[in-house]
Amino acid sequence: MQCPSNSKGVLVLNWLTPELIWFSCGVVLIFLEFVVPGVILVFFGAGAVLTSILVWMGILPGATGQLVVFAVSSLALLFGLRKYASRFFRGDSTEQQDDEYTGKIARVVKDIVPGTSEGKVFFEGTYWRADSSVRILSGSSVLIKGKSNITLFVEPVN
Repeated sequence: MQCPSNSKGVLVLNWLTPELIWFSCGVVLIFLEFVVPGVILVFFGAGAVLTSILVWMGILPGATGQLVVFAVSSLALLFGLRKYASRFFRGDSTEQQDDEYTGKIARVVKDIVPGTSEGKVFFEGTYWRADSSVRILSGSSVLIKGKSNITLFVEPVN
């Protein structure tokens, strides 16, 4: 049995079709979402899978149409569903992380001015950005009320 080849003897891969390429890229992007944070890749993966289905059905024969459908569907899904999908991919991990800081005492090392996040506190061997609803001077002790990324939300200890 001979492998299929063209008139110049070059091996022809008949199974490597545009719909299979789009589908494979879509599946890879969806699986990458579990590794790369941000809840973005899943929408581009879904756009690629949608494009593969439309190519398979014969609706999108040309590359230009495929790229346009991929871009438009991916962006529409991204802006339309990202808010809802981020709950699924992120879960409740932030609430658990906050619990290990909330209620503990830190020391202010740079004055905290409300709304600026330029204040600094020292907590468990690390310097953190800090914010508060009231001005707190350096050297004061503060109670940690919550955390957002690298900023601790604090209030003065009475």
